[in-house]
Formats: sequence, C-alpha cells, structure tokens
Amino acid sequence: MILFRNVSNYWLGIELAKPRHNLINISAFFILLSFGLLSAGSNAQPQNPPAFSYLLHCSGCHIEDGSGDPPEVPDLRQNLDKLLTSDGGRGYMLRVPGVTDSPITTQEMADLMNWMISEFYPELEEFEPYSAAEVQAGRDNRLANPVKFRKEYFPQLSE
Repeated sequence: MILFRNVSNYWLGIELAKPRHNLINISAFFILLSFGLLSAGSNAQPQNPPAFSYLLHCSGCHIEDGSGDPPEVPDLRQNLDKLLTSDGGRGYMLRVPGVTDSPITTQEMADLMNWMISEFYPELEEFEPYSAAEVQAGRDNRLANPVKFRKEYFPQLSE
C-alpha cells in the first residue's frame, strides 16, 4: 500500500527526506483499524437499566406502579408472588406477549423480571433469579391467549 506517489525528493531546491512508507503504512493501518472498530461498536445497543426497561416496555399496560388494568392486564403488585409460588406460574410469566415480543435481549428481560420481583416484592424470600436461558425458553413457547390461560390455570389470581 503506497500512500504517496510521484513525491519529489526536492522542494524549492532543498532535498527532502524520503518518506518512510513502511512507517506510514503501519500508522495508516492502525488509524483505519481504530476507526473501523469504533464504527462497529456504535451499532451495538446499549443495555438499559431494568427500571428504564420497565418504563419503556411494561408500564404502557401494567402502569408505572404495576397496578395494570385487571382483569386483562394483571396487577403485578398483587399477583407476581402468587404466580411465582404456583406450579407453572414462573414459566407462565415468560410466555406472555409482553415478554415474548419485547425488543430487548433475553438477558435484559431476565434482569427486568428479577428487578420487577425485587421492586414489587422486596420481602419475598428464596427467590431464584431468572436466567437468560429461561427467558429464551419462554419466548420460544409464546401463549396465544394469556388471559384465557391465566383464568384456566391460575383462578386464584385477583381480577
């Protein structure tokens, strides 16, 4: 790779130093490489804190305080603990459209689910945090009608 072509060794009768092509080529390579790495990194989506993700992706239906719009949208403040302690409830929460269709990554969703539980139920003991793999399994098994499913399998939930 030659950066300079037809460079005269003289300027106004003064002999100029010959360019060091290897040094220039190496410097140019690393400069271009650093620009390439910087631009590649700019495509990555920054991870949002879970509270911010909740506001962006959950509060539209579940409301900022988690109160929801029962019976279609459950009140998270009254129902999360019941789902977590019932058979199948933990998995159910990962199969609802808000989780399966959310544009955030599986790890961000796992962090969001764990944040919601700690936010709405700080006194809940012996809770096993959600993992990204568990979230992905739920996303792969989306519920077509979560309200009907919830009423059939979790009648103990408040309306």
